[in-house]
Amino acid sequence: MAAPVLYTRLVASFPAGVAPAAVDAVIDLARALGAELQALLLEDIASLAMAGLPSPRTFDPRGAVWREMQPTEVQRELELAAAVLRRQLELAQRAGLHAQLTVARGGPGAVLAQYAQQDDLLVVTEPADPMARWVQPFTELLQAALASPAALLYLPHQGARASGAIAFLGSAVAGELARRMAQALGAPRVDAEAGQPQLRTHSLQALLAQLAERRVRVVVCDRAALGEHPQRTLLEAGDRRLAVLLAPARGGG
Repeated sequence: MAAPVLYTRLVASFPAGVAPAAVDAVIDLARALGAELQALLLEDIASLAMAGLPSPRTFDPRGAVWREMQPTEVQRELELAAAVLRRQLELAQRAGLHAQLTVARGGPGAVLAQYAQQDDLLVVTEPADPMARWVQPFTELLQAALASPAALLYLPHQGARASGAIAFLGSAVAGELARRMAQALGAPRVDAEAGQPQLRTHSLQALLAQLAERRVRVVVCDRAALGEHPQRTLLEAGDRRLAVLLAPARGGG
């Protein structure tokens, strides 16, 4: 295994409905950075509790209808997700990646505090189901990750683009992190606001359309660049298949 670049360990949280492409993207990133991968599959405690209630119902977005939730359905879906994740990680391990899967129960904040350290790179992957990106438990997980001082990579459910530039926005810390990420991935580094000195608002949301047109792979910025509604900005970036790397707060990482 190559010497670590940037981060010794990636701590990646996966929802039960994660797309295989997103898992592969995390594995590829860990391999490119020479980092160990700690994969976390978070149990949805609220859904597990709801499944134990009399006549519970859940909304099925595929048919836009409410349907009854079977008592064992949630647990079965979790076990299936764990099996799929484990199979992908085993294949990566055979190829030389140091990886571990943990199925964790508890609030996302407590789980991240238990498994993630300040010098790790946190990776939050979107659920494949668009509706699940706007509700618990994913919103709670994202809030907990944003509150962490560690560097945070927000990964679209399709995974980041396989090619494209690494853009940076805002502080010198973000610019340096982008330089090192670009070097690790063999990609060019660009200034997200280049050629627009009059528009240097350091707002990621204001630049999303332009970055998508330029087919940027990852944009690196500080949490302040997300504006007043950081979750909405990240979700909109994900809709454009743009991965967002947030520089560590308070000098972490």
